[in-house]
Amino acid sequence: MATEDGEAAKQTTEPTAEAAAETAVAAETTEADTGGRREGGEYSPTASATASLDGFKVNCLMNARYHATREAFLDGVHRWFMFGVVALGAGAVATFTQGIAGLNWLDSAMAALAAVLGALDLTFDLSNRARAHALMKRRYFELLADVADERRDLRDAEACLHRYAADEEPAYHAIICISWNAAQEMVYGDEAYQFSIPWHHRIFQNFWRFGGVKYNVVKPAPEGSIGSGKQNITTTP
Repeated sequence: MATEDGEAAKQTTEPTAEAAAETAVAAETTEADTGGRREGGEYSPTASATASLDGFKVNCLMNARYHATREAFLDGVHRWFMFGVVALGAGAVATFTQGIAGLNWLDSAMAALAAVLGALDLTFDLSNRARAHALMKRRYFELLADVADERRDLRDAEACLHRYAADEEPAYHAIICISWNAAQEMVYGDEAYQFSIPWHHRIFQNFWRFGGVKYNVVKPAPEGSIGSGKQNITTTP
């Protein structure tokens, strides 16, 4: 009887091989789904949560910086267009009223250019588009602040990111990748990965969308280390 009781107790306290295998598979699945890291060969839920939070921070900071870049560009162009309209319009009026002989072409040219600048500003709706980017930038920073203040959990905040995406305009791909580089550096520092973006794409980042372009991802090695510099890897956006 004692032997039978001992065997029963052993069976209830020791997991079977099948149960151990299922536990291992579940742990590996959890790690793959959450992006968790192993520390010293063991799975770390804290590292997993930190990785998820860091990824969320990168997404928020990337989007906020993207909208800040677009806002600054559009608002700057709008202001220069308005300056041109006012200055050229005033010059045209002054030239016309003074009646300077032989300069009738000058007031006509200034008036025409003022009209062109005003038409471009109205056509591309620069002021309203800049304001829309300012509002989107604010939404991403407020969402990041809510998560930092623990007023939203991470899962709800990530769902909110998808809802915000419905209000986004077609993206300028070079600006997105430049913004991602900056966000990676802010979150990961020297460990950040970076997109390698050609110089001419940086120059025309606000004028051309570069929608079909895929940039290589690089990771700078520490200065003075073996293989220092940038090494291309296969990951692309």
